[in-house]
Amino acid sequence: MPLPAIPARPPRLATLQAVRALAASMVVVVHLAGPTAFEHKVFDRSLLQPLWHPAMTGVDVFFVVSGFVMAVTAGGALLEGAPTTSLGRFAWRRASRVYPVYWVVTLAVLAAVVVVPGLREGGLAGTDLLASFLLLPQSGEPLLLVGWTLVHEMGFYAVFTLALVAARAGRWAARAVLVGWGAFVLVGHLALPDASSPWWRIATNPVNLEFLLGIAAGLLVLRHRGHGGALLTAGLVLLVPAWIDLSVRGPLLRDATAGALVVGTGAALAVAGLARLERDGRLRVPALLARLGDASYALYLVHVPLVTLLAVVVSAVLPTPGGAAGVVLQLAVVLLVLAGCQVAGLLAHRVVEQPLLRGARALERRATRPRPGPVADPAQPVAERAELSGTASTLAT
Repeated sequence: MPLPAIPARPPRLATLQAVRALAASMVVVVHLAGPTAFEHKVFDRSLLQPLWHPAMTGVDVFFVVSGFVMAVTAGGALLEGAPTTSLGRFAWRRASRVYPVYWVVTLAVLAAVVVVPGLREGGLAGTDLLASFLLLPQSGEPLLLVGWTLVHEMGFYAVFTLALVAARAGRWAARAVLVGWGAFVLVGHLALPDASSPWWRIATNPVNLEFLLGIAAGLLVLRHRGHGGALLTAGLVLLVPAWIDLSVRGPLLRDATAGALVVGTGAALAVAGLARLERDGRLRVPALLARLGDASYALYLVHVPLVTLLAVVVSAVLPTPGGAAGVVLQLAVVLLVLAGCQVAGLLAHRVVEQPLLRGARALERRATRPRPGPVADPAQPVAERAELSGTASTLAT
């Protein structure tokens, strides 16, 4: 059976943006409800505590979506052994998508911590600034807390680039790179789960398997039609019990290899089902939800410093009545902070992220714009003029 053609520019899936919006909001909840997070700093208790561990799976969902997007973007390399984009363009677009806005937010955090060290527990102690800015593994926490997930993201991009290189030899080679990576993660984690090297811990963390599950989901959507409802149902059958288990028992499932596989598989099936339903015209995503998804990366980056600042301000000015009035006040404040983070994410996306992305695309177009060749001498042989033209074209690419 011949494989379906892979479009050069895959259609934009609004469902992916909706899932991103949900995942980013889940991560915001983590930093509202955690033991050292907003609620405990302001109210000494947490109404969102039952959601804390389930909300941590927002990161798992992000990893699955990243794998899904890579499969849809460069699916030709994995299905047909034919890369659909140049390696240089792929690397540039991934780097320009992640780094610039991340650097802006990280620089703002650095400036704030230098001026007011108490805003970050421990100040800059134990933080490798160079590793933080380059998104490299380090023993301590990155300057921007959520940066640890982006370290995994950049590692995945490196492996996927190797798969694209291998695809020149055929789709089997690209798949061998990805399968080999998955085997390395599993064996490495089982062999040395408590290794002291931060590079080894990042490389063998079971959450890396979620990128591969996302790739599998993306290829499933590219190759097959229909079954969206069944895929979504199967995903929820895995996710809902996992969320209940996390809410009741805590992080036991979340931190295990089996937990990453269960949550990752459930997220992959659910994302594939939603995407397939949209592609089949059976699902429409509200415009606001899609817009929040567009701003999800900006929200992901700005919410931790914003929540930290708000905790300091609100705890200093807010009265803390007891009883039912205190519970109502706390719920209202938490919902306002959650909504405020969404607004901040939208503003950061519009004012910072979009201009940076437009600048990166302009640089890309300038770098790939064909340069004018030499003016041909009418007396010059045709074959020689063709050779010069071909050389100029090669240099321009």
